[in-house]
Amino acid sequence: MSYEANTNLEEGPASSVPSSPFGHLVDGLNGLGSIVIGLVMVLMCADVFMRNAFNKPIDGVAELVAASIIVIVFLQLPGTLRHGRMSRADLFIDPFLLKRPRAGLRLRALFSLFGVFACAVIAYATRPLLVKAWTNDEFIGIEGVFTFPTWPMALVVTLGGVLAAVQYALLAWHDLRSSASAPATGGARHE
Repeated sequence: MSYEANTNLEEGPASSVPSSPFGHLVDGLNGLGSIVIGLVMVLMCADVFMRNAFNKPIDGVAELVAASIIVIVFLQLPGTLRHGRMSRADLFIDPFLLKRPRAGLRLRALFSLFGVFACAVIAYATRPLLVKAWTNDEFIGIEGVFTFPTWPMALVVTLGGVLAAVQYALLAWHDLRSSASAPATGGARHE
């Protein structure tokens, strides 16, 4: 489990992440998110073709694309964290890790704990929306033209938030465990 991403596109992906049932679940959801991206691209191209060729746009494309963006983000968020692909500003943490590895790992663990909190809040706040959408049979779209239930989106956001919180907790645990054996200072000292 590493934050460090392999940014060299010529090399294969770094496989520092241990295999586990949780990892397979996260990677499977990440793959599902990629499939949704492909389906959205096909749908948008078909809509453009139908609109231009026959002046008959596909109903509900705008609603489905808007809903799919949310779904894609939360399907892929835990996998993005798991493989160290989350965007972050390295101006501070990377030099700090080099100078003070133990403190840097502990600080990174603290950042991960904030991630646990944020994702848990998202999951907690979305759960009532999921229950409401399920019980009230809520939908998006225009009745009689195109409708789509909202509960699948709320389910994916809730599940994605929970899994991202678990992934952040695993990252925090890994960094705290690594900090126990890390040297207090790193590199050569300049005096």
